[in-house]
Amino acid sequence: MRNRMLFLLCVFGWGPLAAAAQPAAAAAQENLAGTGHVSKNALVARVNLQLSDRILHSSVLDYTQPPELAAVAAKCLHEGPDECYFSYKAFENAADPAVAARAHVELSVLSLQRGLVKQALKHINQAAVLAPEDPFIELTRGWTLFSAGKYKKARKSFADMLYLTADFEYASSAKLGTALAYYFEGNQKQAAADLQYIYTSNPYQISFAAYMMGLIAAAHKDSRRLAPVFFQQALSHDAYNYPAMQALAKWSEKDKKNPLASFQYYSTLFSRDPANVTAGKKAAEYAQKLKGNPADYLFYLRLDQPIVQELPSTPSRVLKMALYADRWQKPVPLQRVKLVPSGVMSVQDERLGEVLKSPSYVTRVLQFNEQTKGIDVTDARGHVEFSARRPFTVRLEKEDKTLLVKDASAADLFATDFSDKELKGALTVVPQEDGMLLINQVYLEDLIPALLATQARQVHQDEALRALAVVFRAALNEAAQRNEGRLYHLTDNDVYFQFKGINLAVLPMLQAAQASRGLELSGTDLGYYAACGTVSYDGVANTQKRPAYTYSPANMAKYMLSNPPQDLFSAPSDPTQWSAVKWVYLYDGKEISARLNARGKVGALRAMVPQQLSPTGRILSMRFDGSKGSYTAQTPQEIAYILGAGTLRSTFFDFVPMYKGKNIHRLLVRGYDTGTGVGLCVAGAGGLAKDGSDYGAIIKYYFPTARILDTHTGELH
Repeated sequence: MRNRMLFLLCVFGWGPLAAAAQPAAAAAQENLAGTGHVSKNALVARVNLQLSDRILHSSVLDYTQPPELAAVAAKCLHEGPDECYFSYKAFENAADPAVAARAHVELSVLSLQRGLVKQALKHINQAAVLAPEDPFIELTRGWTLFSAGKYKKARKSFADMLYLTADFEYASSAKLGTALAYYFEGNQKQAAADLQYIYTSNPYQISFAAYMMGLIAAAHKDSRRLAPVFFQQALSHDAYNYPAMQALAKWSEKDKKNPLASFQYYSTLFSRDPANVTAGKKAAEYAQKLKGNPADYLFYLRLDQPIVQELPSTPSRVLKMALYADRWQKPVPLQRVKLVPSGVMSVQDERLGEVLKSPSYVTRVLQFNEQTKGIDVTDARGHVEFSARRPFTVRLEKEDKTLLVKDASAADLFATDFSDKELKGALTVVPQEDGMLLINQVYLEDLIPALLATQARQVHQDEALRALAVVFRAALNEAAQRNEGRLYHLTDNDVYFQFKGINLAVLPMLQAAQASRGLELSGTDLGYYAACGTVSYDGVANTQKRPAYTYSPANMAKYMLSNPPQDLFSAPSDPTQWSAVKWVYLYDGKEISARLNARGKVGALRAMVPQQLSPTGRILSMRFDGSKGSYTAQTPQEIAYILGAGTLRSTFFDFVPMYKGKNIHRLLVRGYDTGTGVGLCVAGAGGLAKDGSDYGAIIKYYFPTARILDTHTGELH
């Protein structure tokens, strides 16, 4: 277990490797830039200077719109992309040059989404004629030229824009565009120099710059050894950087004597993206070179014995939670699983009553029988002690004891996270045609500390944890009511809740759950997400001063340039860890097409058209147009899977498609915050608590219409 865990820490940039990579990355930057005049010490000093600069947290962006175009933007939110486009068309020849220029900018953004690159260029060029001093128009022209593959002209537009403004928000976008234009032109030396500057001066693009420098290092013999250092850096600053994961997988193959690393990397990629045929083949290829069971080398938490062993229960509503669910919240039929109780355990058949009793810390195995389609309960030596083709329940005689579920396996090795889990409550085993489902029946109150442990790992303030506990309690009650009468109320891989076992809960989580008992939340739409910017779905600003942002297609793109303010409640304590708030990814068009074609006959990807939007422009559904057909992703989760194998951080993003001929061969995605932007921001709750807010004030900030009932006193807040 220790070796597997160390490898996992390294993969995601935690532990000694992340610290060691800093000076190595600095040396690599000197090597890549080819100038030799930037010393390691000077580089570190420059990073510290730049990251503390006030300019990184001030904004000059203006989101105002002519009144007639503001009405069109509102129409775009409700009447679909076609109506949106043709409504702006009505103003492209407006008598007022300012109105006409703005209409052309909006039409350029919308045309690029529809795959009409020449039309997008025509509109943005006309906007530049009408408003030659507008830096956003010139910047947009640069990115539109970049999308069309006209890299030299794109660089000229980015350079011209710098004569119109010196503002960091604009300049940083132009610098990134210039670096990428050089890279895709083939001028990697100049790209490396620009990327080095970005890496040392822009905390919001550190991960992306490190990834790109890793690609450049890998292509040059004299710096090739430093490529994995950059890829590790990319992941240490943003663990969701899927392209960096892919790059590390490819790099691992160079070490012919170590098939384990290659197997683990490709297994991780394949588990995220079952449509990635190459990753699946590579994982199978390297699995054959391993000794023993390949599953023993995957990134699963393995526990020999229950860790918590004893934990008092709090009688409350019983929740039914299906275990080992896949990314679509469908529980995976298991073939085999072991149970280790910390107290006396009994097996109870729904008709026969108690059929088996097992002492504490004695392992029992549940085995799916392919011939009988039933479940055999065996001892550790494989002797069958009980068989059933109907549901049965495993219970502990004492409620304060726990049950360890370990070594779960299914027909598909990569279907879900098969880590061991320690449970409270009872376990119902439901036989299926192809395996068995496990459903944990647990008191709601006993579940809250474990959910806090997985959803609020970075939150340490007691009042923030208490507020989260109140919100989680309300959300769990809502899930139970919504799914009453069904086989289970929720899964352990729910969109909002991920349950990894009570073994992860620590004392502050337990105390927060205890301190919040009896507090019930009502009168609001629930939800929460990990990290937030200044524009949320529901209008909560997450800062003392609300930004003047209003939606339009161009304003949404402009917001992606904006600096997070200094007083953002969810600001990270480490100034190099902004990736949860502001992020950039570069995805492969062929991989997106492969994921689409696994759903329908789409062909090569040619356009991406947002369909349903939130009031602020968050993308809730999207149509993908290809050479052979179209497919519409109906949920944010499906969009995230199609674009980045589930690694896309949020619904609030814009994109620059990079065309080769008629097809999109790369996709640059620029985004803000995480999740859907609805409800309580977990990191923001921590920031409010740091500023002195108690749990009630935190809840009221994120849920202004909420009512908090203290059932112990009867008081309503």
